[in-house]
Amino acid sequence: MLAGPLPELLDHRKLANQQGIVEGSFPVKQLERFGEMLVDLAGDVNLRLAFSKGEHDRTEVHGHVATEVRLECQSCLRPVTIRLSSEIAVIVVKSEAELEKLEEEQDGIISADKLMPIAALVEDELMLAVPMIPRHGDGECPDSEYAVTEDLAAEKQDESATTYRPFAGLADAIGKQNEPES
Repeated sequence: MLAGPLPELLDHRKLANQQGIVEGSFPVKQLERFGEMLVDLAGDVNLRLAFSKGEHDRTEVHGHVATEVRLECQSCLRPVTIRLSSEIAVIVVKSEAELEKLEEEQDGIISADKLMPIAALVEDELMLAVPMIPRHGDGECPDSEYAVTEDLAAEKQDESATTYRPFAGLADAIGKQNEPES
């Protein structure tokens, strides 16, 4: 069992032959594509992965990945901390052709070499775990300069009572123009 800070590359074939378990953490900054979605790259990704041999001598990886990241709240546009977690179940294949042969319910990942980046195993799963619209919980957004207060709401009601209507007299003007001259 491999535990503690994890190396960037894993020998998935060796781990599968030994039915190895990898448990530990690595920095979020190792996930380039995932990092582009975040406010900052602080924090660690915690994971537990079990490797085994499957059909056609392929490596199967099952496990769990979790992290806490800061995203931009889509309500107040300020950072919000969100806990992400996902179950992982993938089959390691050598080529695109082998990937296409997998059953529809099976997920695969391509690795032509025996060494593969640990980030490749978890990055897509974490990206899929990000909420479509990240935001604070109800009533948790910090005060925003865009928030409408009761005073502003009352002011808007007063404005609507004295609204200038530039085309209000247009119907009368059209009516006078269409009247026959006497």
